[in-house]
Amino acid sequence: MKTVIIALFLAALVLPAEAKKKRGDNAKRDKQEEQQEKKEKAERERKREAIDEYLEKKDKNSDGMVTRDEHLEGESDKNAAGKKFDEANKNRDRSLTKSEIADLLGL
Repeated sequence: MKTVIIALFLAALVLPAEAKKKRGDNAKRDKQEEQQEKKEKAERERKREAIDEYLEKKDKNSDGMVTRDEHLEGESDKNAAGKKFDEANKNRDRSLTKSEIADLLGL
């Protein structure tokens, strides 16, 4: 009987400590996940800003896409700019969407 009581007493001491440790581990994991999410959000925002800046500079008709002519306008080396445009224009429709602009900018 004494052995059972001692075992129950020890279990009552150990179990709360284990639960506290698990809560601490979960809190640490949650903090790491939160930091990772913040980094990913900042990276997405940086990419979005770079694309918006490119569109503001090149998209003369404000349709949300950049045509080949719009891309070449103001470029000193039109051949190199044209090749870069053609590489980024995956669907060959002679205009760049936001995802193609991201590729063009190396994002």
